[in-house]
Order: sequence, then C-alpha cells, then structure tokens
Amino acid sequence: MPQGSCGRALRACRAPDRGCWLHRAWHWQRIRGLHVDGDIQPRVARQSCRNGLYGYGRSHNPHGLHLTPGGSSGGTAALVAALGAPVGLTADIGGSTRIPALFNGLFGHKPTGGILPNTRTHLNEFHGAVCRICQLGMVCRHADDMLPLLKIMSGLPDSTEDPLVHEYRSPPSWGLPKLGPLRVGSLRFRGGWPGSAQELLLSGISAPQREAQAAAVSVLRQEGCEIEEIFLEDLAVGEWFGCWSTRIQAAGGAAFREVLCQKGPLFGLGELLRYAVGRSPFTFPALMLAFLEDWVQLVEPPLEKRLRISAEVEAQLREVLTRCQVLLMPTLPRHGCLHDELTVRVFDSSFTGIWNALEFPATAVPMGLSAGKPVGVQIVSLPGKDELTLAVASLLANTGVARCIPPGVSLNPR
Repeated sequence: MPQGSCGRALRACRAPDRGCWLHRAWHWQRIRGLHVDGDIQPRVARQSCRNGLYGYGRSHNPHGLHLTPGGSSGGTAALVAALGAPVGLTADIGGSTRIPALFNGLFGHKPTGGILPNTRTHLNEFHGAVCRICQLGMVCRHADDMLPLLKIMSGLPDSTEDPLVHEYRSPPSWGLPKLGPLRVGSLRFRGGWPGSAQELLLSGISAPQREAQAAAVSVLRQEGCEIEEIFLEDLAVGEWFGCWSTRIQAAGGAAFREVLCQKGPLFGLGELLRYAVGRSPFTFPALMLAFLEDWVQLVEPPLEKRLRISAEVEAQLREVLTRCQVLLMPTLPRHGCLHDELTVRVFDSSFTGIWNALEFPATAVPMGLSAGKPVGVQIVSLPGKDELTLAVASLLANTGVARCIPPGVSLNPR
C-alpha cells in the first residue's frame, strides 16, 4: 500500500477536495460534520497505519506512542479515541474496523456484508461477493451510538446512483431487540494456546485478553445468559485465514500485489532493497503480505479443494450459531501491540477476517485497560442479526464491564 491510512479530521481548515471520494460518498453526506475519516488509500487491508503521501508519517496510538493504532482505519480510530470526534467512518475487509477498535479502546461494528453499500466511496469498484466481504463500518466511544449510525448510513441507493445496487442486501427494520435469556458461545483455545501446526501460526491468547473475555462471560451469566464453552480447535481455526483468502480469490478479488500497484507495473523481490534504502512507497507489512500470498499459492491445494474446505468451515460455524445466538471471542489474540509487531502476527487477523469471508456481523467491545493498554472482545452472530450483537454490546456497556477509557495525559512510552 502506498503508506496508507493516517487519520485526518474533516474540518474546514483541512478538508479534502470537493471532487474526492469523501465528499461524493453517500454515507459521508449523511453524517457530515459529525465524524472523522482517515486518509485511506484505495483497497488497503493491513493491521498497521502509515501515510507517506501527505507527509503526515506514521499514526500513533493515543494510549502510547510506542503502540500501533492498528489498521487500516487506525488513524481514524486514534483520533476518535483521543476525543477528536464522536465517531469515525471505517472500511473493513479483514478486520480494519475491529482491529483499530481493539487497539484504541473503542466500540466498532462491521455490519452484515452488503447492508451498507459502497456507493461513491473508494470501495465502489468492488463487485459481486467482494463488495460484501469488504464492508463499511464505524468506530465510536459509546455502544449506544452504533445503531443510530447504522440507521443513518444504511438503505439502498437507486439504480441511477449505483447500477450494482442488486448486489447488496436490503437492511432490516433497525431496532434493538429486548434481550431475553441468550445462549452465548464463548470461544477459546484449550489451555490458552494453539496446538496443531496450522494453529501455531496464530499467537496464543494473551492473559489480559482471556481475563477480558472471562469478565464479559461473568456479566452475561449474571444477566441470565447460558454460556457454552467452545474450543477454537474444534472449529478448524487453523483454516480460517485460508477461508478468508480463498473467498476473496473466488469472488474475483485482485491479488494483493495488483492492489498495491494500482494497475502499474508489478514489483519483484527488488522492492525489498528499495524499502531498505527508503525508496519504496510501500510499508514492510504490505510487502510481506504480497510475497506471502505468492508463497501460499505455491503450497496451497487447488482452488476447488480450498472452496470445499471453506464451505465446511462455514457450515460448522453456522451450526454453532444455530445453537448459540451469539459468539463471544477475543477481537485478536494479542492486545497492545507495538509498531510493526503485527508483521510477524499476520495470521492473527484470521480472528477477524473469517467473519468478513462469511459476511457475518461482528461488534468490537472495549473492556477497559490492562497496564494502560486497551483490551477487548468481539461479538458475532448470523447475517442480518446486527441488532443482536449491538444489543449485547450495549448490555455489557450498561453493566459497566465494557467501557471506553480515554487515554491519559502522558503519551510517552515507559
């Protein structure tokens, strides 16, 4: 990615050109003046946040300048966390709403795939299933803000505004359901660490993340919910990253290297040398992901077999969500990551990307701080049940266990 996603406030003193996609975007017009948005470069999908195009450089986490704000909507989330605006508009193709929400201690929601059209945004070129896998969303500091935002931003454009309107879903009649006794599936590793060779590509779940999940489970149990413990190993978690990449490939999504080059000449290994001397326009994580994609294509089974595996994973997760109305799990295995740390934790994004691949709604919930670093969980349900995940998030917030804590005065690393 050209060094993408540094946050920038949409204010009169520094507004984008009237011809840019932000001013044309359907959703921006609906909530203009209320939110901030990042300088997101087209089709960026990474867990880090840096922008070399406008001289702003790397975005930092307001909870500590040594911490990453996540990505690719990390600049937006950092500014919302720093009280720069009440809400931020985000885009999520593999976790780019929920990962920044976790690292900056915010609420965030990735809606059911296709509920928020990409009309007149930088995502407008995505068609077919890809336009539902890559879904607009939001981050904010209060759980009760998410549903009103969804109501404002949802609704289908007419065919003159977007000739591909038939590829989206009609939104439900929004309204938080009255929560009765729920059956909640709590997802975790046996013993807290992955086991098989495929699963070892994932990080173990950090102790603060496990404690945050346990606190949410305790409150939900007190509220009358029935809790079912479910082990990630039994849900083929080692296949989740492959399921995400397979669904994007099958939907006609471009290779990540093509996304980065934006119809220009494709780079080779020599780009690493250019990066080493400061001449590459791409971040190191982006280059690693592009080369990793090449390697995966060499060692992975044929697409038909991977699609069968993907269908089996989806069937398994749908079966679990017929027993349990919602799933509760860490947003990512680790919290409070340093800048560039996620370069070696690429597969951790399978915790978020799987729900994009399946077009399930997922809500990130902040669970306070651990040693000054935000921790959080995510709540997942079946497509069309956004109100349910949002209702559970509001329940956790109203009981006080879920909370967005603004960053302290000192931003210096310890």
